[in-house]
Amino acid sequence: MPDLSIIIVNYRGWKRLRQCLDSLVSIEHARFTFEVIIVDNASDDGILEDFRNLFSSFIFIENSGNNGFANGCNTGASSAKGRIFLFLNPDTIVTEDSLYRMLQKLGACNKNCIVSCRQIRENGSEDKSYGTFLSPFALTGWLRGLKKIFTGSFEDKLPRNHESMFPDWVSGSVIMISKGGFVDLGGWDEDFWMYYEDVDLCKRARNAGGEIILLLNVFVEHNHGGASRINPQITALTKTEVFISRHLYISKHSKGFEGFYMQTFLIFNNLITILIPAFLGMILFFNKKLRVVSITYAGILKYYINALFHRTWISTRSVNYLK
Repeated sequence: MPDLSIIIVNYRGWKRLRQCLDSLVSIEHARFTFEVIIVDNASDDGILEDFRNLFSSFIFIENSGNNGFANGCNTGASSAKGRIFLFLNPDTIVTEDSLYRMLQKLGACNKNCIVSCRQIRENGSEDKSYGTFLSPFALTGWLRGLKKIFTGSFEDKLPRNHESMFPDWVSGSVIMISKGGFVDLGGWDEDFWMYYEDVDLCKRARNAGGEIILLLNVFVEHNHGGASRINPQITALTKTEVFISRHLYISKHSKGFEGFYMQTFLIFNNLITILIPAFLGMILFFNKKLRVVSITYAGILKYYINALFHRTWISTRSVNYLK
């Protein structure tokens, strides 16, 4: 039984995945044993077999479709044999030392803890990989900005010591959890197709008595882009899913009047704040950024109509839609 199962979900992000797997192959004398499982969400471009041959010591699983991040993670976890699971984005680059120090920290926690680390981009800038749970006064960027003016920043209030901070949630790009904790929590929630599934997992871990720990002296390189920036249609799709998943998260964790207020506020905010740039994108269709906004706005409208008709906040792309 390996100490660590590293689970990576890929969809047409081959260039970045190659860099990620190269960094794992280079770990030759690790202080721990590990396996690597790559779940390909039906990229269907003929490249998977090349990677199987190139990285023959790793396990490759072809998923039944582009079923989303949560489903891909669960698919990989179902084949994992390690005591500890590390869910890792394909656009990351890791080192043996960073993995070892995360393993050490997780070993000192209860089984429902989640451990992550700081993330840096290729150019050396830091990527914020943690945050606060959604609340009535922290639903959008401008609301969080107002809250910061009157009450101070979220970061300043985070519990921390010399080596760790304890945010509400950490990014799903680097999440380490014990197999026992993962099973107890029921794994990733496949109602989510993409985005907020990491916030949901951290919320459930916190509710179960686990800590969310971000190591301040451990770094992983994370270069965004990949499959979510292929063209304006794909970019708009991923942006639309952010809006969708925010509603879904609220439906699961905020009830009664609070939930009603948060959902209603978001609907009006989403429909009003991007209406003008969406309209401009229809006229100035040659402007790529404005065209993305227009496509996103159309996707949001379609989602709201569908949610009203079918009475569900779940994305139509989720494997659990209308189940």
